[in-house]
Amino acid sequence: MEEKLGGYTPDYIDTLLPKQIFVFGSNVLGYHTGGASGTARKKFGAVWGQAEGLQGQCYAIPVDYGKNIRKDKEVKEAVDRFIAFAKANPDLFFLVTRVGCGIAGYHDEEIAQFFVGALELKNVNLPKSFIDALGGSEVHYDLERFLEAQKLDYISALNEVKDGEKRSHWIWYIFPQIKGLGHSYNSEFYGISSKEEAKAYLEHPVLGVRLREITQALLDCGNPSTDDIFGFPDVLKVRSCMTLFDLVSPNDIFNDVLYKYYEGQRCDKTLWRLGFHDDKLKNQVRISKLTITNDGAVMLSDYGKEIKMEPLVKAVYLLYLRHPEGIAFKNLPDYREELKELYCKIKPFGLNERVIKSIEDVTNPTLNSINEKCARIRGSFVSQFDDSLARHYYIYGMRGEPKKIDLPRDLVIWE
Repeated sequence: MEEKLGGYTPDYIDTLLPKQIFVFGSNVLGYHTGGASGTARKKFGAVWGQAEGLQGQCYAIPVDYGKNIRKDKEVKEAVDRFIAFAKANPDLFFLVTRVGCGIAGYHDEEIAQFFVGALELKNVNLPKSFIDALGGSEVHYDLERFLEAQKLDYISALNEVKDGEKRSHWIWYIFPQIKGLGHSYNSEFYGISSKEEAKAYLEHPVLGVRLREITQALLDCGNPSTDDIFGFPDVLKVRSCMTLFDLVSPNDIFNDVLYKYYEGQRCDKTLWRLGFHDDKLKNQVRISKLTITNDGAVMLSDYGKEIKMEPLVKAVYLLYLRHPEGIAFKNLPDYREELKELYCKIKPFGLNERVIKSIEDVTNPTLNSINEKCARIRGSFVSQFDDSLARHYYIYGMRGEPKKIDLPRDLVIWE
């Protein structure tokens, strides 16, 4: 199977580059009202009454034949016509949305089977859910665009950050952010399409090293204000970049920047685009009391909300909750027995050889287990709250310093 260039279709598409085509599911009458079809009509030139084919900067595939009516044969034929069209137009790049997975009633794994023929096309991106349903494929992200842009500008950008003053124009490809936050050509072209592409960027032997290097230079520069270093709006782009890569690599250097320069405040738009949205308590700003019940449940008392965690993750959380002064990762071996004790309180008969080995791993500072547990703790809270509130509850800390939970202990109730 050939590599697919460009990765997956982004979950949210607000703008398109020239030659990009938005592929959406239409009803058989071509009434483009809500969902992706509404976006196609409002933004990308979909024609009212045209149910299929290229129109403006989008392509319609008829999938909706009316309530509770499924016509798999006709849908498969329409998808085949789309694939043939994509093959015949290699100069166009097609972004296929989750066609048919809305009102038409298809599940991802059902509709994905119709797109098997698109896997071999380098000018067609499919949603990640379709790729996963088809057994996956090797995804190649177009990171060359960053390498090409950085050829002339990376060294000067690094020096400007070290000096604490940005003087030239390189923000989009030095501190990349999630796609869709801006409307300029550069913000769209250099936008990162997904967490998967961000991970590939961070793991790239050149781009990942450079991002860490210039981020460290930002931490080390003498200027205490990112407003002064970058100016507006680039100061916001840097926060978006740090939020994106912090989600890919939690408790890393990017987290340090967020706490040093942004008081731990992450970019809400980046969080939203990556799925941290539509939560009941999203806009709450009041800090709740935290109650640890007799049976080990972690409850936000004022909201009547339980924060659920796996037993070992919860034991790590309770360990840090017990120690408001914080615990440096390098000192975790000293807390191994206490962690076992906490685990036994949560699962009285659960301490077997496998769990003991996991506790040894999580208290071994040379392994990544503690970072992974802290990331899960943070995810448990961020999935329920805006980060401006959640940050009071999860474990964080600057590199080399004790990690701690910021919540005032007079708000913690141990039953």
